[in-house]
Amino acid sequence: MKSRHKGSWMVRKTISIDEHLFSELKEEGVLDHFKNFSDLVSSSLKQTIESIKKENYQKQIEKMANDPLVMEDIMQVQEDFKYADGETDAF
Repeated sequence: MKSRHKGSWMVRKTISIDEHLFSELKEEGVLDHFKNFSDLVSSSLKQTIESIKKENYQKQIEKMANDPLVMEDIMQVQEDFKYADGETDAF
């Protein structure tokens, strides 16, 4: 079932959580920082998504750094602009 919430559609999902983990959330006051448990889950999922996006981006950068064609292109661009970089007054 979908419901509308703050300009976006919300999807209802039932989750299971380890009893010890839930107790720890309550004991540490984590639940007090959120309107409800759903907000905690949504916030945690957003943080997880951002973390994975950064990790994926870093992997892509590393892959590019190991790609000889990409490195060749970078070297060519640097060569093309080496004189322009030293100019302070082009006009």
